[in-house]
Parts: sequence; C-alpha cells; structure tokens
Amino acid sequence: MDRGMIVKLSDYIVSPLAMGTQANYKCVKEGQTRLCTYAGKWNLPEPFVASMIDDDVIDAACAESNITGEYTKFERMAILAASRALQRVPIRSADKEVLFILSTTKGNIGILDEQWRGAYSPSRVLLTETAKQITRWFHNPNTPLVVCNACISGLSAQIEAVRALESGLYRYVVVIGADVLSPFIVSGFQSLKALSDSCCRPFDEDRTGLNLGEAAACIVYGCVAEGSEEARENWHITCSAVRNDAFHTSTPSKTAEGACAALKQVLSGQKLSELAFVNLHGTATLFNDEMEAVALDRMGLSSLPANGLKGYFGHTLGASGVLETLISMEAVDDHTILATKGFDALGVSRKINVSNRHRQTDGRAFLKMMAGFGGCNAALIFEKGEEVSPKHQAAHRTSFDITHTVKITPREVVVDGVQLAVTSAGMSMLKDLYHTCVGDYPKFYKMDPLCKLGFIASELLLEAEAKTEGVARFSGCDDRAVVFVGRSASLCADRLYQQTIQHADDYFPSPSAFIYTLPNILTGEIAIRNQYHGETLYLSQDSPQAVNRLMEQVLSSPGTASVIGGWIEIANTDEFEANISIIRK
Repeated sequence: MDRGMIVKLSDYIVSPLAMGTQANYKCVKEGQTRLCTYAGKWNLPEPFVASMIDDDVIDAACAESNITGEYTKFERMAILAASRALQRVPIRSADKEVLFILSTTKGNIGILDEQWRGAYSPSRVLLTETAKQITRWFHNPNTPLVVCNACISGLSAQIEAVRALESGLYRYVVVIGADVLSPFIVSGFQSLKALSDSCCRPFDEDRTGLNLGEAAACIVYGCVAEGSEEARENWHITCSAVRNDAFHTSTPSKTAEGACAALKQVLSGQKLSELAFVNLHGTATLFNDEMEAVALDRMGLSSLPANGLKGYFGHTLGASGVLETLISMEAVDDHTILATKGFDALGVSRKINVSNRHRQTDGRAFLKMMAGFGGCNAALIFEKGEEVSPKHQAAHRTSFDITHTVKITPREVVVDGVQLAVTSAGMSMLKDLYHTCVGDYPKFYKMDPLCKLGFIASELLLEAEAKTEGVARFSGCDDRAVVFVGRSASLCADRLYQQTIQHADDYFPSPSAFIYTLPNILTGEIAIRNQYHGETLYLSQDSPQAVNRLMEQVLSSPGTASVIGGWIEIANTDEFEANISIIRK
C-alpha cells in the first residue's frame, strides 16, 4: 500500500466542557472549566477536585448517535468520540484498512469494585477486551492495539498510528484517548499526595498539586496523496520522540534527562521561529512543572511561548495527549496562544514564557510535551500544511537481527535455546532466579508480579548478551528501546490495590501498590536498572502474534539501534509467560 502523506483527517472531543472539538475550544477560550469539589463521592474519606462528565449528558449523546447496548461509561464515551469523528470523513470503519488504537491508563478498572460485580463480565477489566467491545460497535475486523504508557499514552498512541500507517498495512488509523474516574484512580492519586484541594495552578508559585478529569478524544489519521488539497490543508506530525529518564518510577529527573533527550531528537533541524508555542504537560505538581521548566531552559526554549491546559480539563490521563493536541491545533488555527488557567506568578526555578492571558501568534506549528510515571517523556511537533515534509522515514521493513532470547514459564527457563535447571515453580522460581542470578537489587522485593517476571527475564537476557558479546552491564545507552506487549497488563497489581480500598473500615491505599498498577512501570524499572534512556513503551494485545512487528516498528525510529522486550503475560501468579529478545538493526 502506497503510504503517501500521513495527516489528521477528522477529530472529536467528549469532555465535561462540551461535545465536539470546536465547542471545547470555544469554552477554553472563554476561560470555562468544570473543575469542582466532590465531597463524599463514592464514600471516599477525602474530598477531591475534579472535572467529571454527567452520566445523563453521555446517555443523551449516545441516544442521539444510536449507541445502544450494555456498554460501560468508558466504552460509551470512546465509541461516541470515534463515531462522531468518523461521521465527518468518507471512511468505512468496517474495512480491513482501518486500525483502531486505544490510549488509556486504566480503562474499565472501576468494575473491579464489588459494587459492579455482576453488572459486567469480569473480563471487561482487561484493556484488550475493552478495546474489542469498542471496535465491535464499528464492525472493525482488525485486532485493536492498546497503548498504556502512563500519562504520555495519548502521544505514544499517535506515534503508533504513524508507525502503523508507515508499515503499509493500513490506510487509516482511529486513535481514541479516554479515561474515566473511579475510586481506584482517585484514591491512588490521593495516596501519592498529588491532588490539590483547590483548582490547579500550573507553574504557579502557589501550586499544590493536580486535579483529575475525564474525557474521550479521537483523531483519525490517514494517508493522502502528497500535493493534494488534503495534504495542504491538514495537520501532520513532523517528528516525534519518546525517551526515558532512567531515574525513578514516580518522580521526574531533576535535570530533565528524558525530556531533554526527546526534545533534542525532535528539534534537530527545526526552525524555532515556526513554532507558535509549546503545550506543556503542566500538571501543577511541584516536581513535574519544575522538570519541564528545566528542560525548556536547557534546550534554549525559555523564550518560546508556553502554556498548559489542565486548569480547564483537569488531568485526563490517557485522553490528555489526544485532547490537548486537538485544542492546540484549534488554537494555532485561531492564531492564539491560550492562557494557562490558574497561573499567576512564576513558581519554577527557570524562567519560562507562561501567561494567564491569551496571546496572538503567526506560527503554523507547535511543540507538545508530556511526561509520565515510569520515567517516560514524549515530545512531538505538529504542523499544518506540507510546506515542510514530515521527518518520518519512508515505509519499509527494517532489517534486524535477533541476538538473544529468553523464555520463562512457571516451570521452565530457556536462555538462547538452552534450558536452565530449576528446582521450584511459579513465583518461587522467580525468587530463586533472583537469588541465583541477581542477588544485589533489593527493589525486586517490592515489585508487582508483572515487574518481577519482566525484571528476571531481562536480567537473564542481558547477562547472556554481556557474556557472549562482552557488552558491559549498567554502562547505559541512549539508543536502546524497551518495549513489552501483554494481555493482562498489571491485573495482579490491580487486584491487590483494589483490596486496599474495597471496604471503608479497612481502607489503606498504598502509593507503592498504586504505582505498580501501571504496566509501563516494568519498562521504567528496566530502564532505571540499566540506565537506558531510549524509548519505553507498553502495549496490550490478546496474543503475541504481532509482537515482532511492533518491536520492529519501534526499531525503525530515528535514534533507536536496538530493542529489548517482547511478550510478557501474567494473568495470575500461577500462570505466566515471558518470551523476550534483543533485536538490533
């Protein structure tokens, strides 16, 4: 399939502010927000400030769009956003040339709560099952891809969309970013002491934390002929990068290593005068805002106009990368740099160009930055028109070698085709392997089962590489990516955390337990252990069938010379499989 030029063809936002992208932009420009205090919600012991969508509004919109069936709120919002985006373009969603990508952090996690027991099938908590529920409504024949990469999921999903289109396997990709709030999510952020008890104030000296929000946003990307009217009039991604701090799973690097590495990649050859602004993550937490300010200063971007949108929507998690991209596109079309709502006086150590007032711009491109748990950082440049050709590589199959492999099941360990002798099984076997093969990394004991499995598999793999190729361990590198694909994600950790909040008389949400409910923490743990500053990514699919292709697509990215990762699945502590490898260009 001839790739042509990859552009945004359509979009739609569902949020507490409004229905539709332009309607949401209008509300933002008017300074509206739906952030408010919820006290006693879900019987949580602490009030919280958030932006939530009224169920009646969703019900009415779904009825108008003939979205019927036993769908969760999350699924209805996602279907609504995608269906209305697709109504605007002549694309048959049932065609095989259309791929759906879902960006989310926790999807239907709320149905783990006992109050929902029996209302929905327990399998609906799996991200893969959620995605299939959504794509079945569209009669799409393809296996959907789920991106679960913490707060940068929405940007990672757009990068995956471009990779899928460049592969030549698809002509259109429907990217849906969505998350809804639940006791699970709110209590987790409360346990981290990350929430503000008032409306958030990004980059302000009086900021005290973030507010959560819920939304669904959809972008339809497609291939069009270069030189066509669609190519001249639509937005495209000119360049993108994801890089890891390799510093901490829940705290950003104080020197902004990952953010700077991502920025360095996307700004290479970019004329800063073409950028209207940088849209920052801007969570209004102490360390995130400071890290972003350090990154802008280090990369010579302090004078570039900057803004954040969390004061209007709250932090919408897996939706935020898609939603904030669309609002920024609307702003550039309107020659406007939107105000940062809640900002008053600069409260970061480096001078950055943030304002609480709208400003004018003649720029035709913008830079989008985000950061997330697991040390991941993303930077993308979006541009309208085709005056400057996108920097993505032409579609081709990257030539690569598989240099080492490891397979682990509950009773078997195979390294480079040689079976190791084991005397135990299951999680006990992983513990024994830790003592035998590692022994000096006590953080292993606090990891969830997914991370323990992936950590041990990666240690065996990297030791094999070190012994046969003389590669020094722990010397670090910037060009190795860490990519894992699985079905159950962090379900073991999810169940454990749910137990800590299930009953009011036995309520003890743990911040460390909550962090491990994000499956991409596995990629962060491996990056930290080995000082890998390349791309890190967690994807979810039902089977390992597409793993090699997905890893190969990451390998084709500029700045990536090798990838470690593969299939990792752990439904419970008695059933697991890791089948991972190192691949090199």
